[in-house]
Amino acid sequence: MHIFLILIGVIIIFWLLGRGFTSSSLRVSKLQYDDAKYLIMLTAKVAKSDGVVSKDEANYISLLLDDICLKLGNRDVRGKLKDIYLYYKDTQISAYAIAKEYRQRLGFSQNIWISRVVFFMNLAYIDGEFNSDEREILREICDGFAINKSIVEELFSHFEAEFKNLSKEHSIDPYEILEVSKDASFEEIKASHRRLSRQYHPDFMMDKSDDIISQATKKMQQINEAYEILKNKFNK
Repeated sequence: MHIFLILIGVIIIFWLLGRGFTSSSLRVSKLQYDDAKYLIMLTAKVAKSDGVVSKDEANYISLLLDDICLKLGNRDVRGKLKDIYLYYKDTQISAYAIAKEYRQRLGFSQNIWISRVVFFMNLAYIDGEFNSDEREILREICDGFAINKSIVEELFSHFEAEFKNLSKEHSIDPYEILEVSKDASFEEIKASHRRLSRQYHPDFMMDKSDDIISQATKKMQQINEAYEILKNKFNK
């Protein structure tokens, strides 16, 4: 089946594990927690793949932790997940080893592993760059997930084609993007940036779209770029 037909068929609700979560209890099941834990481990490897975690990536990861806690129905696990992120960001354990253990422990279908890879591709692109170190980590994850090689190549081919097209689109009005007036104060700009970041950051519930780079990721990159332009203007 063509890869994009497969992607369209991927269930967008990332928390499939919800079947083990009862509405009458906020208790987090071990299966749910393991899913979140491995997601954060690999997020750390992707974010640090080029040797440094950018401000955009750090902001996105903070939003991701908030979202995971919301979907788990338990904010108490945020601290534990953050500690996991900080540890695996610098550990020598490979992305391949983590992804392989994730696959063996959770046992999802290939379609779900593909959706995870698309999510990590969007994370890698959030700062507007997609370098060789990020490609290497993503390929390790694909190998760990045991995704068919032909599907992996098609994923990367389509993603990189989209990346090149987006890299050519550069003319933006920062005030329009941040939805503020041209006489807005920096505090108003900062507040709008925070609000829009929460609204548009790429979710792990990936959009059912033929575009591998999600609309949320494209919007988030514009928001970050607009904010940087105005930060420089205000000498912040």
